[in-house]
Amino acid sequence: MMLRVRERGDEVHIDVDGVAGHQQRVLQALTECQRRAYGGQEEVPSALGGVSVRAGADMMRIRLKGSEGLRFEATAIYQCLREALLGRNLPAGAGPPAP
Repeated sequence: MMLRVRERGDEVHIDVDGVAGHQQRVLQALTECQRRAYGGQEEVPSALGGVSVRAGADMMRIRLKGSEGLRFEATAIYQCLREALLGRNLPAGAGPPAP
């Protein structure tokens, strides 16, 4: 599975390749990452102004846009998704998401 997260203006773009049959798992991981950002609360405030998801047989393209001036941290999203999907933490010194 390949994961790439990058910022473009006030949006965060997430590309996941090699997800054949696991698209729901990616969306669940993204939801869990949002819960973690709010201390594990079941009900989290929605910071999303817009979400766009395109999925194919073996890939997903997700675009997140914050609302009310809130921004998403691409690095935090990348680290959380990497841990959730690949089962390991990002090693210290490893490259952050591309700008």
